[in-house]
Amino acid sequence: MRAARLRTAALAALATVYDPELDEPITDLGFVRSLTADDGRITVHLRLPTSFCSPNFAYLMASDAKDALTALPGAREVAVLLDDHHDSDLINRGLAADAGYRGTFGHEAERDLEELRKIFRRKAHTAAMERALTALLRARPGLVEEQLGEVVLGDLPDTAATRALLRRRVALGLGTAPTDPALVDDDGRPFPPGEIPLRLRFARSVRISIDGNAHFCRGLLRTRYPDSAADQTPRSCGDGNPEGAAPAAHRTTIRENIA
Repeated sequence: MRAARLRTAALAALATVYDPELDEPITDLGFVRSLTADDGRITVHLRLPTSFCSPNFAYLMASDAKDALTALPGAREVAVLLDDHHDSDLINRGLAADAGYRGTFGHEAERDLEELRKIFRRKAHTAAMERALTALLRARPGLVEEQLGEVVLGDLPDTAATRALLRRRVALGLGTAPTDPALVDDDGRPFPPGEIPLRLRFARSVRISIDGNAHFCRGLLRTRYPDSAADQTPRSCGDGNPEGAAPAAHRTTIRENIA
């Protein structure tokens, strides 16, 4: 694969990698510091808002990035490097050796990485569900919260918020048929009508927390790396869903070499 095509494919692959806590692509967040691709060799440098970001989050993000790049047909050799983190050396060695999370952190790996991933997938689903249903309430003034239990996925318009919800449901193994209820718990069970307003408020608090953390981390990254502003995709869009922004794979501002 030619270098330009491989680089484009690599950037598109990285756009599918989400920060586990912020639930946004690492390309949109500006976490990809540089990307080089030539003769089947791909090297990516990642950066984070602070040097003390949680090591398990950092490892999960970097490991997912390596997996996404390794899966590319033209990739013969992949190196993912985390810069300027207090555990950079440890994480980078573990990634290079394909040691896995427990093999990298040893006794410090108190919680299984897949368990942690599931926790954040559940939060992402809750937030995506709230976005989609709140948008539906605004679009249909006659609809009240207590009636959301009757809403099925087929009732939701084809918007970025709805597509995001469907992706989060797939990640959790929940149904995505048009007849499946839209408002469900982590196991896909509908809520009793009397609980719906409370459940929706809880989901809103989760969504606000995720959105607030994402906004804060974007600002921290720009403070730490002033040039990162050019690599961040704006979050604002009509339905409040960060995925409504222009696809990161279409941007070309990510540097090809570390300055």
